[in-house]
Order: sequence, then structure tokens, then C-alpha cells
Amino acid sequence: MNRKPRNVPAARWAALAALLALLCLLGASSAPPAPPSAVLLTVDGVRWDYPERFGLPAFAEMARKGLRVRRLLPPFPSLTWVCHATLATGTYPDKHGIAANAFLDRESDTRFAKEPEAKWLLEPPLWVLAERAGLKSAVISWPLSDGDWRGVSPSYRRGFQKGRGGSDEESVRYLLDLLRMPPAERPRLLLCWTSGADDEGHEEGPDGPGVRKAMARCDRLVARLRKGIAALGPKNPVVLLVASDHGMSAVEKTIDLASLVPKKGFFPYIAASGPMANLYVKDERQKAQVLAALKDLPGGCRVYPREACPAELHYAACPRAGDLVVLAPPHATFRAFSRSPVPPPPLKGNHGYPPDDPDVQGVLYLEGPGIPSGRVLPEASAVDVAPTLCRLLGIAPPPRADGVSLLP
Repeated sequence: MNRKPRNVPAARWAALAALLALLCLLGASSAPPAPPSAVLLTVDGVRWDYPERFGLPAFAEMARKGLRVRRLLPPFPSLTWVCHATLATGTYPDKHGIAANAFLDRESDTRFAKEPEAKWLLEPPLWVLAERAGLKSAVISWPLSDGDWRGVSPSYRRGFQKGRGGSDEESVRYLLDLLRMPPAERPRLLLCWTSGADDEGHEEGPDGPGVRKAMARCDRLVARLRKGIAALGPKNPVVLLVASDHGMSAVEKTIDLASLVPKKGFFPYIAASGPMANLYVKDERQKAQVLAALKDLPGGCRVYPREACPAELHYAACPRAGDLVVLAPPHATFRAFSRSPVPPPPLKGNHGYPPDDPDVQGVLYLEGPGIPSGRVLPEASAVDVAPTLCRLLGIAPPPRADGVSLLP
């Protein structure tokens, strides 16, 4: 039974009780905020110069209120599946094993062609690192995220959806729904792919009118996501990263690589991925035959035995790269190998070139709690994104990361 202390006037007792209640209220309101969630939204095929070139307000506002990287350098080859593997693991293809959009895994004798399954990754992706650290994660239409990775799956997943406009809107709607969940259920890490301007860039080239329309749509999508995050309020903090996987280059020439390769009694798998190709041969004798035939390639093409690939490409030790790696010169691409007598229509834009080609360099914006306002970095690498996200989440970086966090 509660009793008033003796010799304490009732008025003073009431004042003390009120003060105690106020102190309790102040203590509750000064409780530390919830740890932030981290969202990585990728916008496919958005070249580094598109946001300023097209005057996109949502991107400009992110640059004003947060950190902007002028040029994000992709891995080689600068292809969607390779780039998303790098963004998710912080490593180059010589570690994560995604050699191109098409390649051969010699160990299993299995061909990869834009497979969505996470099992193809040789390094743990971010959602696995988060789940192992006790944090819930979500992957939304993210390449190479279907299925588990060595027994670990994200808490929430929406499978890869290849489409324009509508599916992107659905992905962002789902992302915001996840962020509105109660704290105990809410994911701390969210990765989401969107179509950006990739299709339009391939069809029309980077200067086509469709690219401008696609970027306007992309900017509206980013604006909607930022508005939804702002509506969550300070009790549900979110750091938003918007990155592109690669840029886009105009194509002026298509090279028929497959027609040069001798095929009689021949093993080869000719895995062309835009302006680069992996060629797999049966033995050294066939390698010599192919090398001799490839001397007829147009000027500017480069042919490397895998182990002789330049060190800056981080490709010589890629376990799934071809025995021979062939690169087209800038503004040229290889015709995809096909048995059809009717070749596909030529592309007017492509990517896959080495990262020192400005046309394939992308964008990166960061905004949210702890991100400095108005800061600009001249460049960063795609391998830096995963360590940065780990720093934001307070977990250890990828175990074999090639990059470093962009934040102190």
C-alpha cells in the first residue's frame, strides 16, 4: 500500500509527483532512435551524366541533401548480372564468379545465361551477411537473389521482374510497405532493382528520345520513394542509396565473331555478352586454332588468353572466364551467336566495356541520417557499395571485399 511520507504537505507531495512524471516523460522521449534501415535502389543503365543532362529534380535534391559520387566505376565486364553481383558482394568477378551475362561453369559443365539463382554466387551477398548478423533483409527484383545461398535466404523476397514502368512501381510500393512494418518485423537491409533506362538505351542508343522519357520516369520513381521514406518520420530512419549498375555507349559497328571460329569437330562455347566474349576450347591445340582464326578480327579488337588479361580488369583469375577473352573496341559490339537464319535487329546502344570507358560509368547518391550534405566525390568503385552498406548497418564488411566504405 502506497502512503505519503509523514510531515510532507499535500501540495508539496503533488508537486514532487508531477516532477517525477515529467522526468519519466523526458527520459522516454530522449530514448535513442531506432537504428536506420539501409535501402539500395539500382536504376539499370543510367549513365553518370544523365541526371544533370536531363535536369532531373529528385536526383538533384538527393545531391543537395546528401553525398553524390560523380562517376561510379563498374566492374569488368560492365554487364547487369556482373555489376549486381559486385554491388551485392563488394568483390570483382575473379572472386564472385559471375563472369558475364553468359558463361560456362567448367566444374559442373553448366551454362549460365542470366540465371536468377543466388547459388551461382561464389561470395556471400549482403542479405546473407545481414541475416547471419541477426538483421532482417529484403531483396526485391534483384538479379541473382532467387533461392538460398548455402542455406541462408532473405527474410523477404520478391523475385526478379523484368519489365518497364509498372513492375518498378510495384517494387517500390512493396519496399515502402516493408519499411512501414513494426520494428520487430521491419527489414534493416533492402535491395531493389529497377529498369532505369537500360532497354531504351539498347534500342535507341544513349541519345535517343526514349532515354529522356525513361529517365523522367526514373526520377519520378526516386521522388516517390524519397517521399515515402520522409513520411516514415524520425522514429523510422532510413539511409537511401541510389546507384546504377553501368552506363550506356552508342554502338556504331556489329562484329560477327562466331563466323570466324572454326567449328568442325570443335567443342567451343562462344559466350558473347555485348562487346566482350568468353570462348571455351577443348585443349591447347584448339586454342591455337582459334587464336589463328581471330587474327581476322577487325582492328581494335583485343584477344587475351584468360591468364593474360590485364590486371586492372580483375579477370585473369575468374574461375568461369573463357580460355580466351575477346574485347571489341569502343562503340562496337559482337553479334550474339544464333542458329537462326534471321539475325536479331542490331542494338544502337550497349555496355560491357572496361570501366575506364566513361560511357559505362554510372551514378551513386546517398541520403539520410549520418550522410554529409552537399558532399561530392569525383569517383568511387562499385566494390565500395557493399562495405558502405555494412558500415551503415553496423556489421562486418564482406569477408573478401575488394572495396572500402565511403563513410568514416
